[in-house]
Amino acid sequence: MKSIKHRLLSLLLTLVTVLSLLPTAAFAASNTGSGLKITTNQAYWSTRLLANGTPYSYRPPLVDGKLVYCMDSGLGYHYATPSYLNSFTWTSGTGADADAVLQSALTNSGLSEMDAATVENVKWMMTYLNDCKASNVGQLFMAVQTYVWDHQSYKGEPGGDGDAGGYANADTYDLYLSLIDWLLEQKAQEDAEFQRQIEEFTAQGKSASIVEDESAKWAVYAISSNRKNQSFFNYYGPRKLVTQDEPGGGGEEPTPPAGVGKIVLKKTAGGTTTGLAGARFSIYFNGQIVGSDITNAQGEIYAENAATGLWSFVETAAPDGFCVDPTPKSVYVDVSEGDREYSVAATNYELPDMKIIKRDAMSGKPIAGTAFSIKSVTGSYSTSVTTGTDGSATLSAIPAGVYVVREESVPEPYIVTNTEQTVALRPGKTSEVIFVDYEKPGLEIIKKNIVNGEPIEGVTYRIEQIDGSFSTSATTDNHGRIFLASIPVGSYKVTEINVPSHVILSPIPQEVALKAGETSTVTFFNAIKPSLEIRKLDSVTGDPVKGAKFQIWYGSNHTDTGELNDLGTYFSDASGKIILPEIKDGWYKVTELEPASGYAIKEPATQECFISGGESKVLTFENTPLSAIIIRKVDSESGQPLEGAWFRIRYLGGTSGTGGTVVGEYKTSSNGTIVATGLKAGTYVCEEISAPDGYVITDATETVYLSGKDQDVITVTFGNDKMGSLLIVKKDAVTGAPISDVEFFITDSDGSVIGNANGKYVTDSAGIIRIDGLTPGMTVIAKEARAKDGYILDDTPQSIKIKRNSVMTLEFRNQPKGGVLVKKVDAVTNAPISDVEFLVTDSDGNLIGNANGKFVTDSAGAFTITDIAPGTTLVIKETRAKDGYLLDDTPQTVKVKSNEVVTVEFRNQPKGNLIVVKQDSVTKEPLEGVEFKITYADGSYVDAEGGTLSSTGLYRTDKAGKITISGISGTVVVTEIETIPGYTIDENTRTQTVVVNPNDTQTLYFYNTPVGGLQIIKSDKDSGKRIAGVKFEIRKMNGEIIGTYTTDSDGVIYLPEAESGWYTVTELEAASGYLLDTTPHRIEVKDGQTATLEITNHKFSRILLHKVDKATGKGIYGAVFLLYDSNHNPIGEYVTDQDGYIYADEGLADGRYYLREIKAAPGYVLDPELKTIYVRYGSTTEIEWSNTAECGQIQIIKKSANDNPINGLPAGTLLEGAVFEIYDKAGNVVDTIKSDRNGRAISKTLPLSRYTVREIKAPANYSINPTVMTAYLEFNGQIVTFEVQNTSVSTGVSIKKTGPVQAVPGQPIRYVFSDIKNTSSVALESFYWRDQLPAQATLSKIVTGSYNQPLSYKVVYKTNLSGDYRTLADNLSTSKVYVLDARPAVLGLAANERVTEVMFVFGNVKAGFAQVETPYIYATARSGLANNASVVNVADVGGLYNGQWIQAVSRWLTTVYAKTTVKLPKTGY
Repeated sequence: MKSIKHRLLSLLLTLVTVLSLLPTAAFAASNTGSGLKITTNQAYWSTRLLANGTPYSYRPPLVDGKLVYCMDSGLGYHYATPSYLNSFTWTSGTGADADAVLQSALTNSGLSEMDAATVENVKWMMTYLNDCKASNVGQLFMAVQTYVWDHQSYKGEPGGDGDAGGYANADTYDLYLSLIDWLLEQKAQEDAEFQRQIEEFTAQGKSASIVEDESAKWAVYAISSNRKNQSFFNYYGPRKLVTQDEPGGGGEEPTPPAGVGKIVLKKTAGGTTTGLAGARFSIYFNGQIVGSDITNAQGEIYAENAATGLWSFVETAAPDGFCVDPTPKSVYVDVSEGDREYSVAATNYELPDMKIIKRDAMSGKPIAGTAFSIKSVTGSYSTSVTTGTDGSATLSAIPAGVYVVREESVPEPYIVTNTEQTVALRPGKTSEVIFVDYEKPGLEIIKKNIVNGEPIEGVTYRIEQIDGSFSTSATTDNHGRIFLASIPVGSYKVTEINVPSHVILSPIPQEVALKAGETSTVTFFNAIKPSLEIRKLDSVTGDPVKGAKFQIWYGSNHTDTGELNDLGTYFSDASGKIILPEIKDGWYKVTELEPASGYAIKEPATQECFISGGESKVLTFENTPLSAIIIRKVDSESGQPLEGAWFRIRYLGGTSGTGGTVVGEYKTSSNGTIVATGLKAGTYVCEEISAPDGYVITDATETVYLSGKDQDVITVTFGNDKMGSLLIVKKDAVTGAPISDVEFFITDSDGSVIGNANGKYVTDSAGIIRIDGLTPGMTVIAKEARAKDGYILDDTPQSIKIKRNSVMTLEFRNQPKGGVLVKKVDAVTNAPISDVEFLVTDSDGNLIGNANGKFVTDSAGAFTITDIAPGTTLVIKETRAKDGYLLDDTPQTVKVKSNEVVTVEFRNQPKGNLIVVKQDSVTKEPLEGVEFKITYADGSYVDAEGGTLSSTGLYRTDKAGKITISGISGTVVVTEIETIPGYTIDENTRTQTVVVNPNDTQTLYFYNTPVGGLQIIKSDKDSGKRIAGVKFEIRKMNGEIIGTYTTDSDGVIYLPEAESGWYTVTELEAASGYLLDTTPHRIEVKDGQTATLEITNHKFSRILLHKVDKATGKGIYGAVFLLYDSNHNPIGEYVTDQDGYIYADEGLADGRYYLREIKAAPGYVLDPELKTIYVRYGSTTEIEWSNTAECGQIQIIKKSANDNPINGLPAGTLLEGAVFEIYDKAGNVVDTIKSDRNGRAISKTLPLSRYTVREIKAPANYSINPTVMTAYLEFNGQIVTFEVQNTSVSTGVSIKKTGPVQAVPGQPIRYVFSDIKNTSSVALESFYWRDQLPAQATLSKIVTGSYNQPLSYKVVYKTNLSGDYRTLADNLSTSKVYVLDARPAVLGLAANERVTEVMFVFGNVKAGFAQVETPYIYATARSGLANNASVVNVADVGGLYNGQWIQAVSRWLTTVYAKTTVKLPKTGY
């Protein structure tokens, strides 16, 4: 290889020569101005994080029309207030003047901390971005901004509100780093092309060099006038080549001068010390490219005879399998002291991996078969992948950079999200990209009766997608429901297109938006055509009965004769119903003529009802089964009825049980019942032939004997057990982790395969197989048929017996194939450590695994090496420790054993912590903002976050005066670089050295001595609190004005450079709320000392007056007051606000003041009294001043409007007891009055205003007058009178109760209720009727009857053990008749508990309210009652009118008839 030293020196001399020949100024121009403007181009906006974690929108500013970069980590810029933006002054320049602008930025901004190579990179990136038209230009802009921030030490205040730089935005930082790498690669490629051209020109005898185009160059720089570290900058300097013929042509290269340096670059693989050959580097001197070279077999490049200056090496091509690292590796060569050697370290990391994971958005389950496209943003790489059974796809060893991953297709029933994600792949790392998908949505359509909410079967709908092509139709089932699963996302129109004959079509469609993964429900309510529905039910099971014969008559509501018309005979259908649609209003009579076969009619056989126009009515009839078998099917565990079980009933003949004729096969109803009626005498066998889904068939049969008598009904109950389940769990025998993708073969004990895949089952991602629907008692045999890769097959079968209603579990464990388990733990706590990288080789140095020997510990701090031949010796070495830990690179060896996992443990010592404390040497107060340089003993920087974040070794103390650095160890040197104004550095302790051991914390203290100066402290006289914002003038004693100054947020003015001598300090402006103190204060400043002057201020005093109404205490608006000083001089005039307050706070001093009301508020009497008030500094004197309102009264005269037939009072009688409420304009009740015996009701005195008066209670036997009266009180003492008349009313209620004259113990009793009415001429509140049951009767059933006014009501009851009412039924319609089962067992009563009262509660009813159809109450006379005992039953009815109960009572007496047994004489025969 040709010696690089000749080539470098030749190029360097050429460069120097060309630069010296270029003009120093061309096309120069400059401009200045002030203020920043925020860019409106949202492509450049981004969300940033402050150091304290608060997000804000970063919107770059414009200066002179140019987008500029923030040079101070965004401190303060996130406020972007007008005052902040206007605090900037800027300079822009073109051509040579751009160099002056650049120099200003280098001097005053973070650019000054960057070496020449980094500055050249910043200039090139800014230039590139100014020409960039890429779609991701906003991301590139923030990448360059991040590069700037990451190469300066000032990061904002720790935990404060400055933007903490790129590293604080974890979600975008990797993206920006990848884009930075890409930009640096573009520059390196451009530099390499320039270098190639330069070499060609040199061979031709010409010199060539890279220069900036002066005609196009510009720069702009803005800096804030009132905040430190506040500046913005941008630069544009496109580069080009210039050439010139060299004197003498292309002769020999000159020999470099003696005494130059030597540089050795060493390129290694990340985490190792192994050198990498074949890495190509461009070589730069003071930022300009001067050559290139390739690393040798040892990974080295030698640059000899290197001149004094900054040398940088930029990688342009990496060895195969590794990523290019385009970050400049720089070293400054200083040969002033003779030959010196310098070393440069460079590292390459392997190509990264990308893992794409696809999951179900709701359950998190993996989704196989999803296709993704992957396209590089920063390169040409492009491919596509499909997820496997575990829902993932991995791309290994692909180029680092920025990629867009897009979901292209997904299997049913999932929806393609069509979303894409941008991911940054960093060298040597694996990046995961997670996508989630939702299943296609579902649509549920519900159809209900608008009156009672019952489902409607047989309604057809058309479902059309508005924004797509999907269309279908469907019909509601017997539950009134349609369900469409897995239909496309979108908006749909649902239209009702067909209904049964008795249903009215709902023509208005509904629209619904279906979202991914969700089911939406659309409910339609339909009106039923006016109809009479007759329902026929089995009295025992409640099942519908088919074939009962009815006759129906109709009587018109408009006939005078009451004639009934025969509508014919009808039979109940399979649903037990007869429906007469579109009927007329009137009376209907329904009589059951013949029961269904095998049934007997059950009373009442005839029912009547009145149906109003447009109304529907349901009448329910019951039939009693005759000579029947009832089969009940229930869940054996819960007792719940089971639908869908099939039974066969066989007749065996007479009592001997011979024969075997099949009577029939039956299916249990929704009530879980079967009824077989009309069976002849004999023996029957009931056997289950098919169980409901998920249940085990009952093998046992039930044999019953029927006598053949009609009343002989026998019920048999069959209980079904649920099927059992089997759970197979597969785990790693060493770690206990679940193992997916293990195949099992499952059979029963007879060898029959289980399932529909020939007995094959495979464990899921959780290592589980679940098999449901297994028959209890069966034995299941499970045998592993295929192990997962890396595990040893365990084909030993296991068996288990299935139990009913249970999940049985079998656990299998697999030994990993012969291998090694490597564990990494904290040496102090033994906690596992993740993300530790190891290099694994065999004893011959061969790399193990498919990642070039690299293994990384998982979240459990471990990794397993499998598929290694037994007897192999592995060498395991830690190559990268986790942040905060010391690297333990001592290798361990282990021998792989057959079918055994050998465990190796590595332990890491945690690194230590260093705390630097900075304090005032006098007060020991912490000092913020003092700068330190922290290095290791070898001179290398101590960087932040354990070395993961660059800080170039510079740190500043925080508000607590501290610097805290974690994750370090070794000998550390701490040097104070710069203190804060007003303090001097103690040279004796400027540099301190400390040894930080692992898991150790060391603290160093530094003290600064305050310098002499003048300090002014302003505080509150009373509280001592410091006062900000007070302006002072400071003069020397000779009258020379030093300046005007304002106290800061701590109430302090500090002049550290104040010379010795006397000063006068005078307050010019007080802070808000304080009195100005114009007293001059004098103070002497002495050399080396800080003179402190403390000045106090009083807060303003003030007067708070509250003007209130004397009667109500409420504030009065609009009263005018005059305030006088102690000499009776007027100070100001004040008006009370809407709450009656006056605030007088115009800097009132201590002393006496006077107040006088000079104008009363409207409606109030003036109070002219002069009152004296005393005020004190900083306090508020409060006064309450009351006024009497101008008032009037309201008077009501109450009279009878007509002759009252109830109390006999004639018209015009003055009435006592009427109650009125009086309301103000806001609707508040201000008075309640009642008429006396003279019929007068008089209000209290009321302020002048408008009022409304309303009667709320009338005298007895009179109705309330609803007239609302308005009274205007307009002058003091006014009385407004109204005469109010009341009309007489009549009130009354009625009820009649009848029942049996005699009752037999143990036999039923029926009570009949009639004439239930509100006979009043007015409405009644809280209307009810009630039956009080005697102790001798037990309630069994209630027939509610119907009523003539449309209301909803409820039925409640009391028992002998409870004084509270319980609800039996609620929301009942007065137009319907209900049959309520009230047996003690149904009500859940205790053994000794009985119902004592039943009450119907209606609420408010109008006059004329009355029953239509008759109510009944059924009870049973208790057994053991004495003959001729009396059973008294009491019923009552009532309602409230005008606060009085209107009631009526009816009683019925029943006598007990008990049979007597006559004892015959003994005859002796």
